[in-house]
Amino acid sequence: CVVDQAQPRNNRHLSLAQTLTERISESIEKHIASAGESDDVFGNESPANKLNEHVKTFLPWTQLTRQKASAADNEKAMYPMILAFVMFVAQEIQNRMLADTAASLDGCRLILPFKKTDTRPNHSDSAERVDIGLCCMGMDSSIEMQDEMGYTSLFALIEAKRGRTEADFASAYAQLFTYSEKIYFYQIDRRFVWGIVCCGTIVNACLFSNYNVHASPDMDMSEPAGRREFVRLLVGWSLCERNRLGYDQTITFNHELGCYEVMVPQRDNPTKHTTYYCNDSVVAAQREFGRHCRCLLATKEKPTERVPDGEKLKHTVVIKDSWTVYSHPRDNNDQRDDDNAKTAQRDMLFKWPEDGFVPVEDARNEVRLLKKIKDGLSGMEELDKTYPEIEDGGWVYQPLDLETGKTESVIDSTREIIGGLDEETRKGVPFCLHMRYAMTPIGERLRKIKSVKELIVVLYDAMKCHFEIHKRCNILHRDLSDNNILVVREPDKTVRGMLIDFDCAIDKSVERSAVRPERTGTQPFMSIANLEGMDIERTVLDDWESLLYIVCWVGTYGINEHNPGVSRSADIPIKKWRGNSSSGIGREKRSSLASEDTFREHILENFYKEQEGSEVSAPL
Repeated sequence: CVVDQAQPRNNRHLSLAQTLTERISESIEKHIASAGESDDVFGNESPANKLNEHVKTFLPWTQLTRQKASAADNEKAMYPMILAFVMFVAQEIQNRMLADTAASLDGCRLILPFKKTDTRPNHSDSAERVDIGLCCMGMDSSIEMQDEMGYTSLFALIEAKRGRTEADFASAYAQLFTYSEKIYFYQIDRRFVWGIVCCGTIVNACLFSNYNVHASPDMDMSEPAGRREFVRLLVGWSLCERNRLGYDQTITFNHELGCYEVMVPQRDNPTKHTTYYCNDSVVAAQREFGRHCRCLLATKEKPTERVPDGEKLKHTVVIKDSWTVYSHPRDNNDQRDDDNAKTAQRDMLFKWPEDGFVPVEDARNEVRLLKKIKDGLSGMEELDKTYPEIEDGGWVYQPLDLETGKTESVIDSTREIIGGLDEETRKGVPFCLHMRYAMTPIGERLRKIKSVKELIVVLYDAMKCHFEIHKRCNILHRDLSDNNILVVREPDKTVRGMLIDFDCAIDKSVERSAVRPERTGTQPFMSIANLEGMDIERTVLDDWESLLYIVCWVGTYGINEHNPGVSRSADIPIKKWRGNSSSGIGREKRSSLASEDTFREHILENFYKEQEGSEVSAPL
C-alpha cells in the first residue's frame, strides 16, 4: 500500500507511529460520536477546545453521502473541512509527543497546511492555482496555518473536488500532475513527490516516482477505517525519515552560509562524498516523469561567510544530478536479431536486481563513457573543452539511520522509493539509479551565442568532437539537440563548442548494435528513421541528420535571446516538429526534405531574415 511507504523504517519510530495512529483515530471517533455536546467545560484557548473546533469543521466531510457529494456545490466548501482534519491530527501528534517524556523529537515534524487556498504559489511563473498546500514544520511549532505558500516550501499538494465522479477524479489527478511537476522544478533536493486527491469523501494518497504515479486504495472519510488510514498517512509523514518524504539527504541548505551543500560521490569510492557548495543552477527538472535531470553550478571552496542574497558563488564545476534506468549486464554473445531478442531487451528495463546488489558501470553508464572518452582523446589538445571531464561522481548513496544511532549508506534507487509496494504493482516500473557527478568546463546554452559566425564555430567544434569520439572510442551519441551543444568562452574570449549529455549514448564495442524500435533523442532533432522506429541500426548519419535539424531550428527561431526569430505560433511546417506524434513528425520531415524545392519552400524561406548573418546560415 502507498501509505506504507510513508511509515518510518526505524522500528522505534514505527512503533510510536502505530501507537499514535490508534490513539488519534480513537480520539477522532470519540469526538465525532459526541458531536453536538456542550464543550463549555473547556477554556476558549484550551487545546481540547481547539480540537473540538476542528472536529466541528471537518464533521460535515465525514457525513457526506454519495448523492450529496455529487451535487453542484462549490469545491471551495471542501477546503475548510480538509484543513481542519489536517490541523486536528497535527495538534494531537504534538500534544501526545510533547507529553511523552520518552519520545525523541529528533527527525520528527508536523505537517501543517498553508492558510491561503485556491491560490497561486509565490514566485510561480504560471497562473495555475493550488487548492491546498502542505509544509513541514518543527514538532514544537505553533499549530497554526502557515503564510506565504511557495513551490520552494511545499511538501505536498491536495487537489479537491466536491463530486466523486470519474470526471472529478480525472480532473483532480490532472491538476495534481501539473503542480507536482513544479515542485521538482523549484526544489533541487526532491527525489520524489507526494500528493493527495480528495473527491467527495474519497481520499487517495499519491506517490510520484520517476516513471509512474502510485495511488493508495480509497480512504473513505465517511467510514472509521478510511479516517484511520488518513491519520496513518499524516502520522507517518510526521515521524518517518526525511528521505521517505522525498527529500535528498545528500543535498542540504546551509542557512549559515546561505547556499546548498551538495555531496558528490567520490570516483574511487562512491559510498564516500566530496562536498560542493552551490547557489545557482542552469538546468532544473522540468517534468513530473523521467530522469529529473538537474545541472547545478558549484565549487569545492567553502564560503568563509554567508553569501549575500542575490550574489553568486564563483563556480568552478557543473554538477549533473539525474536518475537513469539501470541497464543490466547484457549477453554480448547473443547475436539474435529477431522479435524475441528485442522483447527480452525491453523486458530487462523492468527487471529489478536482487536486494543488496552492487551496480556495475554498464555500457550505457555516462560516467563510464566519459572516462573512456577522456582516455581515448588524451593528447588531442585541439579537442580540449569540447567534451565534459569528470572530477568526481558515481551512484548516489543515501544515509540510512540504524537502531544503534549509527548510519549506513544505501544506494539510491527506485527500491528506496517504492520498494515496499507489492510485486504486482512494481511490474512495468523501470528500475532507476540515482547518479551525480561534477564536471568541467562550465558552458552556456547555445542560445547564448552572439552571432552566426560563433554558431558555425560552436557547431564545428561539437561535431569534430563527435567524429573523434566515434572514431577513437566507438561511442555513438544519439541525442544531438540544441540543449546538448554548449558554448564555452575562454578567458581570452575565444569561443569553443562542447558536446554534452551522453545519457543516451552507447559504446558500440560492447553493444553489438543499436536497433530500433528503441527511440532516443529530442523530437525536433531526431532522425526520420529514429522517429518512425525503423528496424535498422543507428549510425553516425542519424546524428549528422540531427545537426541539420538544429541549423534549421535556430535559423527559423533565432540564434540567441536577442534575436527571437519567427514567432513560435506562426503556422509553418517546422512548427509541427514539436508536440506531434513521433510518426507525425517523421512524415513532416519527409515532406520538407523530399526535394530541394520543398526544402527551400518549407524551411529556407521561413528563416528569420532580420537576423544578422542569416545569409550565411541558410547555405549551411
